[in-house]
Amino acid sequence: MEKMYKELKGKQKGRISEKMFLSVCDYYRIHGEMPDGESLEQLAKEVCTKCQGIAGKVNLDSLNEVFLKKQSRFAERIAEHGLPEPPKPKVKKTEAEKLAIKRAIRKRKKKRKEAQKLQYHSNQHQNDQFFFIAGYTSGGAPYGVTWEEMGMEPWENPE
Repeated sequence: MEKMYKELKGKQKGRISEKMFLSVCDYYRIHGEMPDGESLEQLAKEVCTKCQGIAGKVNLDSLNEVFLKKQSRFAERIAEHGLPEPPKPKVKKTEAEKLAIKRAIRKRKKKRKEAQKLQYHSNQHQNDQFFFIAGYTSGGAPYGVTWEEMGMEPWENPE
């Protein structure tokens, strides 16, 4: 059972529309003019067959109709903004680059973990009353060496 263009999801319609626009841009690059007449019909058929993978079984007549309607907007868009840059081919990373990225990620994680440990340990054993918290009573009250016993003000550097 074929779907009509109207029945497609918004994301599918967007991807189809983008494919249509890019095919018109490719035609314009090659021929230096917008497709018309028979060349437009031919281009519409090519685009519709390419779009079958995006939306499954879509009625080719409804896709063709949408393509023909959007043709004038495509022409305006090209005239207004020019041709878009062709997509850059993806460059595969070498094994050495992949390993370097993994090492950098591990290094960042280790550094972050150490910073968290340092912060945890420095704040765990002190508060505004105790210079060093040796432990906690069964009721949860801290005990240890107070700032007064050390002869210092709270959070003063012990140098």
